[in-house]
Amino acid sequence: MPELLLSLDDVGKTFGAGLGGARAPVVALDGVSAGVQAGEIVGVAGAHGAGKSTLLRIAAGLLRADRGTVRWRESTDFTRHAAAYIPVDVAMHAFLSVREALRFAAVQRELRDPPRRVGENLWPARLDLASRFDRRLGELTLAERRVVAIAAALQEAPDVLVLDGVLDGLDPASRREVRRVLHIVAASGAGILIAAADLGSLAGVAHRGALLRGGRIVAWIDPRHAAPSAALELAVGAPRTAAARLRRHVAAACRRDGAVRVPLADRSAEDVLALCRAEGIRVLRSRVVTEPPGRWTVPPTPG
Repeated sequence: MPELLLSLDDVGKTFGAGLGGARAPVVALDGVSAGVQAGEIVGVAGAHGAGKSTLLRIAAGLLRADRGTVRWRESTDFTRHAAAYIPVDVAMHAFLSVREALRFAAVQRELRDPPRRVGENLWPARLDLASRFDRRLGELTLAERRVVAIAAALQEAPDVLVLDGVLDGLDPASRREVRRVLHIVAASGAGILIAAADLGSLAGVAHRGALLRGGRIVAWIDPRHAAPSAALELAVGAPRTAAARLRRHVAAACRRDGAVRVPLADRSAEDVLALCRAEGIRVLRSRVVTEPPGRWTVPPTPG
């Protein structure tokens, strides 16, 4: 069984009322229990204010929980090498090159504490950054800058990489690139705890995920079934015949209302329309529709 690198047991956190009781206390986390094993990517999804950032900061040793127990491996004492935290708005100087940014991050750590491991840092090569060494950070895409931040954090060889919103705001191609990088990191044996505002963005990334609501985990999910899927809906003259012809190539179905629906899992809408033309199917109208996501692996708790 993989080693448990991070565990949270009944963790709670409440932020106070401020000076003179200017505001009511806010319960950010209310009895959260979770864990991250070696080589595992665990996702946390939830709306703004659900408690994601608080949970991640506690996991990264930046905040102290008010109650419950947090263990890094088997110790309740946090060390700098237990976890590395990357916020969504990580500050990086645009005028630095990739090489300079990585070296700057390494020097900052060396000034605070001797390096954990001595030897050549292979992460830039593993994450395909070597070809971008001389490019300025300001010239990189958002996804590329986030990969640089991940490579900088990995120089310390943390046990757990804690990522807050690194998938948010990315287009599908950029999200695939970051997903590829995260899978490389997990394959090295590190654990990853990642938060996302959109539940569907964890599909294909996390091995399992938690839905956080009001500071509580209300469901554990299988991210493979959490994302909505797209399908092309066709209006044709002879739907049953058209569906039978399309089934030679794709998983087409004829609905009760006479529409033919084709999933777009591995094909684009243009590809399906080209198949229709090749099969002599006259398409009167077409539209891309969104299928609902799959069921929860654990039903959400009431409220």
